[in-house]
Amino acid sequence: MSGSVDGSSRTRPQLQQSNPSSRPKRRWSRLTLDLDPLVQSPGFRSLYLARSVSLLSIAILAVAVAWQVYAISGSSLHVAGVSIGLALGSLVGLVWGGALADRADRRRTMIWGRTAYVGVVVLLCANSLRAEPGLVEIYLATLLSGLTSGISAPALMAAMPRLVPAHQLAAAGALNALTMELSRLIGPLIAGALLARLGLASCFIVVLIGAAIVPVLLTRLPQDLLVPDAGRQAVAARPAMHKQWLDGLQYVRHNTVIACLLALDLAMMVFASVHALMPQLAKEVLQGGPQMVGYLYAAPACGALLVALTSGWTRDLARPGRLVIACALLWGVAIAFAGIAAGGVSDALPWGVWPLLVCLAIAGMADTASDIVRGALLQIHTPDALRGRVSGLWLLQGYLGPALGGLQSGALATLWSPGRALVIGGTACALVVGVFTALPVSRLRRSLWSDDTRGSPGQH
Repeated sequence: MSGSVDGSSRTRPQLQQSNPSSRPKRRWSRLTLDLDPLVQSPGFRSLYLARSVSLLSIAILAVAVAWQVYAISGSSLHVAGVSIGLALGSLVGLVWGGALADRADRRRTMIWGRTAYVGVVVLLCANSLRAEPGLVEIYLATLLSGLTSGISAPALMAAMPRLVPAHQLAAAGALNALTMELSRLIGPLIAGALLARLGLASCFIVVLIGAAIVPVLLTRLPQDLLVPDAGRQAVAARPAMHKQWLDGLQYVRHNTVIACLLALDLAMMVFASVHALMPQLAKEVLQGGPQMVGYLYAAPACGALLVALTSGWTRDLARPGRLVIACALLWGVAIAFAGIAAGGVSDALPWGVWPLLVCLAIAGMADTASDIVRGALLQIHTPDALRGRVSGLWLLQGYLGPALGGLQSGALATLWSPGRALVIGGTACALVVGVFTALPVSRLRRSLWSDDTRGSPGQH
């Protein structure tokens, strides 16, 4: 499933009013990671640490579950089916969690959600220790994983603008992207090594330890700061949950920038999803084992990590929406070329595995550059009273898109081959993004680091 971000007309003159002696440093800072949110906000530091541990655990778990499901079933469709189960659980969790994030203590919601997640990992760990692990148990645990994560995730995302000022949201998004990509890089490598040397159960035990640490870290978050404005109302004055969601959907429908962000990200994942094919690519195309699966999952993270480490330039984008569109196109093209490198045209791998890994790394670069800007735009264009529900919609398409994309790519890989599935999906993604962003209704390419329809962003 992330610059300065105040109003463009107000912020850019301020950025240019700098001390002459600091200009070389300012130029260099355009290519460096902005650490100000970590340095200046103790609350963000606590949330960042908890999120880092959680993401690393999830990255290890994703590889372990995908490998286990493919080993039991021998089918990429079942690997995609697990993603469907995750998305269905997330649907329920996000509907509930998105409303809770706008009416209840966000800190408490996060703690209880991540505590319940520990029980899900216990179920997976116990199943892996059986003589014959059950596929049904994995589907059940995945469903519950989506439910528990969905409850806590909107609160986490909606809490961000309360912990850092508006002009640091893109920097915070870049730091979050760095953690995510480090997790996606290191997690699969750890999982591959554990699977090859100690077995499947060792992965689940490591994940269980990480999952148990996260709720403890979340208790360090400030309390009063994370109670939403609506949560301070009397219970009798709060609208019903379905009314809350109708208000949120209506806001998204009328805010074309947010609607375009959601639609564009969904198109990227539905048409050009690659993760469900990793075990099949490793085993059938590359003739590898668990460690090769780890390399394939880690490849996009390598490119994404490079972007996150040099993300200072995102502060100065005049039209950030144009970057989102360009990166979506690049994502589709890179996935299509990854399919060609995986034998999607000639059924041969004349250059070995490296072209495939490079294409996946380029796709990771495009996705992360886009994600940093998408997340900041989403938070800026959403008022605090609606951030839980809009974040819930954002996260829901982040689960639903890869699940549907994994289903279609798994079906194509079963009918033809993983390489052909990637070529078809990547090409379709690039075409859909090009047509969608050319439509007059799409205002994303003209969007700024502000929402002029509701005044100064990020104020609370």
